Amino acid sequence: MEDFFAGLPEIERRGLPRIHAPRKLVAAVDNLTRHEMLGTAEVADFSCLGLALRNLPGDPVAAAGDRLWVSLIAEEGIIPLTAKLVHVRRGGLLGVRIDTPSTAGQHFLLRLYERAAQPSPTGSPLDAL
Repeated sequence: MEDFFAGLPEIERRGLPRIHAPRKLVAAVDNLTRHEMLGTAEVADFSCLGLALRNLPGDPVAAAGDRLWVSLIAEEGIIPLTAKLVHVRRGGLLGVRIDTPSTAGQHFLLRLYERAAQPSPTGSPLDAL
């Protein structure tokens, strides 16, 4: 077997500190009231009762009171939820109230919430998402 590194000069190698990329939580959003697919949004804030969504592509057609189908996509898996749009901010931030999911869905949301509540290496609580 040929040694490919035999002819190279000896170089001092140092290990770099390991960094942890922030884990993101995204949501695929459909507007059930207007029968329109809104797209994929980033979860800006998360509690077991509601979400704040941002960065929806384009100009979403949605108004307060619309019923939404929100599929949360995380490392642990995907969970479909029904929700109600509570407020729409000018900067593209949507406030969503989650309807009570099934028992399995509640356990999934609690695991996500516990992960989000853990302190992240960079110090920002939203970086855990």
